[in-house]
Amino acid sequence: MNLRQIFSIGSQTRLSYVYLFKWVVLALLAGSTGALVVRVFSLLLDSISTAILHWGVPLPLIPICGALVAGGIIYRLQPHAAGEGIPSYIRGIRVHKGDLLFSVTFYKFWAALATLATFGNGGIVGPLGRTSAGSMALITRGLRRITSVFDEEDQKTSAICGLAAAVGTIFHTPIGGGIFAVEIIQKARMGYKDLFPAILSSATATIICKLFGWDSFYPTHAGSDFMDHGMIGWLLLLALVAGLVGGAYPTLYSWITRIIKRKEGNVLLKVTLGSGVAGIIGWLVHPQLMGTSSSLIDALVQGDLHLIVGNLGMIQSLGIVLLIALVVKAVCNCITVGSGMSAGFAGPAAITGMLLGATAACFLNVEIGSPTYAAFIAGGFASMLASTMNIPLASAVMAVEIFGLQCSFPAGLSAIVGFQVTRHGTIYDYALAGAGVAIDE
Repeated sequence: MNLRQIFSIGSQTRLSYVYLFKWVVLALLAGSTGALVVRVFSLLLDSISTAILHWGVPLPLIPICGALVAGGIIYRLQPHAAGEGIPSYIRGIRVHKGDLLFSVTFYKFWAALATLATFGNGGIVGPLGRTSAGSMALITRGLRRITSVFDEEDQKTSAICGLAAAVGTIFHTPIGGGIFAVEIIQKARMGYKDLFPAILSSATATIICKLFGWDSFYPTHAGSDFMDHGMIGWLLLLALVAGLVGGAYPTLYSWITRIIKRKEGNVLLKVTLGSGVAGIIGWLVHPQLMGTSSSLIDALVQGDLHLIVGNLGMIQSLGIVLLIALVVKAVCNCITVGSGMSAGFAGPAAITGMLLGATAACFLNVEIGSPTYAAFIAGGFASMLASTMNIPLASAVMAVEIFGLQCSFPAGLSAIVGFQVTRHGTIYDYALAGAGVAIDE
């Protein structure tokens, strides 16, 4: 690797951190905006509809009153406030690059309230999504005037984040809200620069609702207990650490491969030695760390951490035991594959991430088996897979499917943060390069 390539990688990394910074800022703003828009609307909707019912107006006539207000007053002031909301959002993104007209945003809110508070037949996603997106467009225009950090592309991204936050607030869908906001405008392809901040915004809006005890607009009973809100900062730190560990995983593999030089000399000898060394190390620490270690996954999920102690019973700290186990698992995996044996990385990387999550939970005195413990396990899983393999969406979805819907926030947050921390140079890049295959192919 020459100097130009090294500096290129450095500039790419800096650019990734710049994007991550802007995405976090937009996510915080959009999450707060979307949650507030939906919450205020919900309160007004309940209050107005309850008051109207007390007036004694026959129910079939109440929607007519709303139509008179909307058509007779609001649409005269802003005709484009009519309609569902999503078409206006799509046009604003595709044609105006997220520069949504604020007068439409303002009157859309009141038009929707006039319609729905008087029992007009419809939903709130379109109008409130458009309101939230337009509000974020206004906020970003202000940011662009006071700083050069945000540009025209961020204008579009902020509007997408606004819709994502509204959908996330309405349904309490941290991941689905973000995907919705992007897919609705470009189903054929979803760019990371739109999708990731959208998911972060939806997740931020959802956690704000959780913090304040605000139910979803369409409440369901599908989920379980949520993690301790006070541990969210530690969860973010875990995601960052797991991302860095995931970045070290390919480096370790590349280093071991170069030392072994598996394509040179006696291949049989190298795979034999590699397998032997990895097997001995795993056996000395814990036999369960050998092979696929599939039984460790269930033990970690169930909180049966004593199964992981193995031959390290003399160590009093369970956190130290788990830390040793994750290092051993990663090293043995890299030695085995680095020597030339046919094996994969996904399972070991996932187990390593879960062990890291369990380690953090132990050091923070999180109750084993609690919702917060499950969130840390899911977060470690998602961040590690995302950082080692650059599969953030798959990592997040897999974590939710494995650990449950209540882990959607830690899964989404950890996957995106882990990916963005070390997105350049995955473990498969090294594997392909070692096999003589161009990474671009």
